[in-house]
Amino acid sequence: MKQRALSTIGLWLVVGLMLAGFNAFGQVKLGGFLLIALLGLGAQYEVYAILRQTGANPRTTVGLAAGALFLTALFMGWVTLHPSAPWLALIWVAVLLSLLARPLQNHEWVLRLSTFFGVLYVPFLLGFLVILAREPQGLWAALWVVVATKFTDVGGLLIGVPFGKHKIAPNVSPAKSVEGCIGGVLLSAGVSALVAWGYQLAGITFLTPGQAALCALPIAALSIPSDLVESYLKRRGGVKDSGSTIPGIGGALDLVDSLLLVAPVAYLLLKVV
Repeated sequence: MKQRALSTIGLWLVVGLMLAGFNAFGQVKLGGFLLIALLGLGAQYEVYAILRQTGANPRTTVGLAAGALFLTALFMGWVTLHPSAPWLALIWVAVLLSLLARPLQNHEWVLRLSTFFGVLYVPFLLGFLVILAREPQGLWAALWVVVATKFTDVGGLLIGVPFGKHKIAPNVSPAKSVEGCIGGVLLSAGVSALVAWGYQLAGITFLTPGQAALCALPIAALSIPSDLVESYLKRRGGVKDSGSTIPGIGGALDLVDSLLLVAPVAYLLLKVV
């Protein structure tokens, strides 16, 4: 667990350094898009691999092509989402959360619509980070969302492992505890405020530290069931990790799982603030 926390922090630090490198060449938005797209398509591929283990037969090439085209179209501005899209995404988030209500069952609609499911589960939801990143100071806002989300994971590990006693979803993710979730949300709020303060010093002013701490609370809270949805899929597929490409973490889906349900909610929150 300690290795996982350190790997998570280290990997996202590398991502930050890569963005700084793109920024030095005046291509920071392109760099941000490429990172989101590569992680998203890698995660989508792993979703299809997991679904195959449950008896589904997704058309991986078709799904990945659709996902890549969707993300590219958003970044290039070829299409714009209808104003109702974020609200429709919230309905989709609720549908995904409903999977956790019956974690011991295979949900037939997921198997029958596996190709479409993969597109909606990963590229569609991550697309809100692409849209956010295209706006003024938007890439730094998207990076802040990543910080708020992933430090929930880190806090959950640091607090949950030594102090966790009350399990929140033993049939889906036995390691997750109430204590870990509380610790994760609090750490997320604190680190998010600290990042916003650092942003202010650099002239990036889309959030005050106080606003950042408050906005981090629902983002952090939703990142927990977002992670559980992936855990549900892995449990149904009989796999521990979605892949083995990232030491201490697993695959691309293990890296972005907690971001998926968060992305449209964070987009709406930051539009309001």
